[in-house]
Amino acid sequence: MNAQAPSTLPDPSAGASPVMAQYFEAKTRQPDALVFFRMGDFYELFFEDAQKASAALGITLTARGQHGGNPIPMCGVPAHAAEAYLAKLIRAGFKVAVCEQMENPAEARKRGSKSVVHRDVVRVVTPGTLTEEGLLDARGSNRLAAIAVRGGQAAVASVELSTGEVECLATSVAGLASALAALGPSEILVPDRLFVEEQVSAALKAAGGFVQPLPQALAEPAASEARLKRLYGVDTLDGFGALSGAEVSALGLIAAHLETTQAGKLPALSAPRRAGEADVMAIDPATRTSLEIERATSGSRDGSLLGAIDRTVSAPGARLLAARLARPLLDPAAIDARLDAVAWFCEHRSQRQKLREALKGLGDMARALSRLALGRGGPRDLGCLRDGLATGEAVTSLFVSTRDPLVEQPAEIAQALTALNPALHPDLAQFRALLDEGLGGDLPSLARDGGFVREGVRPELDQARALRDDSRRVILGLEAQLAADSGVGLKIRHNAVLGYFVETTPKGAEPLFAAPLNATFIHRQTLANQVRFTTVELAELDAKIAQAAERALAIELDTFEAWRDAAVGVAADLQAAASAAARLDVAAGVAEWAEDVGASRPVVDRSTAFEAQAARHPVV
Repeated sequence: MNAQAPSTLPDPSAGASPVMAQYFEAKTRQPDALVFFRMGDFYELFFEDAQKASAALGITLTARGQHGGNPIPMCGVPAHAAEAYLAKLIRAGFKVAVCEQMENPAEARKRGSKSVVHRDVVRVVTPGTLTEEGLLDARGSNRLAAIAVRGGQAAVASVELSTGEVECLATSVAGLASALAALGPSEILVPDRLFVEEQVSAALKAAGGFVQPLPQALAEPAASEARLKRLYGVDTLDGFGALSGAEVSALGLIAAHLETTQAGKLPALSAPRRAGEADVMAIDPATRTSLEIERATSGSRDGSLLGAIDRTVSAPGARLLAARLARPLLDPAAIDARLDAVAWFCEHRSQRQKLREALKGLGDMARALSRLALGRGGPRDLGCLRDGLATGEAVTSLFVSTRDPLVEQPAEIAQALTALNPALHPDLAQFRALLDEGLGGDLPSLARDGGFVREGVRPELDQARALRDDSRRVILGLEAQLAADSGVGLKIRHNAVLGYFVETTPKGAEPLFAAPLNATFIHRQTLANQVRFTTVELAELDAKIAQAAERALAIELDTFEAWRDAAVGVAADLQAAASAAARLDVAAGVAEWAEDVGASRPVVDRSTAFEAQAARHPVV
């Protein structure tokens, strides 16, 4: 699927209002994306963007004001339901630039009564850069890939932005189709000059992902190297091994795309894991389809090899198993290392079952970390990391005996347990202790909802909360006092516009308009069935409550940012722990399958001999 064509834009100079001038600025910066322009509780789209989005989403196309003497086409979606609409637009082949309000109206008014709320593009959503749970398949990957060719050699780089995994495969131009088919990317970045290459075009067509052309200049070695250094915060790429020119260019394209789409926010990425054609089996797209490795010919997971043998109990484990099946190893020693782990779990059934039970509670730590690093995470993501580390400790305790707990396990299991053992990672243990002490139990998805910091962690927060909550108790007392003094049935209510106010019926309001009560009750608003007032005491109390609530939330948000920074600071250890848990899940899951079906361990060597006795197909 190719990217949708850019929308045409009216002349921005034709008397645009201040708000529409902001829209034109955002659209000029992102001409090939639909602009989700935040207007209060809605994202609105204008002009041709609105026409395209309304057709794709099946929502009403209307108009908002005029520009150049013509009505401005407009459609909108509620901000709280934006994810569902984003998913539809991405599946339809669109990119979406999210232009958010960077301040609230009150902050804007401080600059002057006619000041417009500042807005800016905070990200560009594309198929390969999704990170939200609601936009992702928990048990499936979502890779962004890039291809490059230099000096007759080719490379395919990929990143799973939702987990931070980066891979790079050196190949030939003829091998691009097999490499892309193994990855199954959602989006492929391609230097525009490569489209004339017949083999490249054929590989892209077979891959079937969203194809994003990029200027050839972005793939030039010097520019690519500079972007990679900036992305990883390093002075040299020597730590990544001897990268070929094609590998640097492919990785550089990904770095360029992330700089553009993430609006300056740096993801927590692993160092590129490199592979060559000699490391993994090349399977061309047609053969891969007929083998039904990950999907049956019907497109369903049922009936595929993956569907038949998957016994993993966690989403990360399921993704790792799918990746291993998609790219079979060629080195017998590496294959045997994986089989050793499976065999150990076959022999130690009790520990396998306890491990699998423990891993059922494992959250998606890598995806939670990525959202936090990109500024899209919330308290529940911190909770996922805290609980995941607790699961890791529980897992390591299952393997502890009176002797060294790492001696009797194969290397794959021993290495995983080392990564999960908090005693071996002081920074990770300190981070977990920080969350155990401070993070509450019932966590909101958004930090701005507050209520996620435990009592006793921040004394100033406890004070602000006490003032806020005590003031609310005082509100009830004031309500009773005003009702008794006036003899009128009334209630004190609250909304975002008026704050706290006294509300009564039109009949009940009559004495409040007359002396002597009109000296106490100040009229605010008259509706069809209610009349609203305030008093000097209520207004003062309203301000006090608002200040206390704002102060409490500000402290919680400050605490959240500190914890988020702490998570990013131990990102490498967290990613290693998440990967370790997934490897254990895969090994134990395959052992479970082997026991279920009576499978035997194969003997693998470098010969071409193939012998199977009394065997049957794992799917049929």
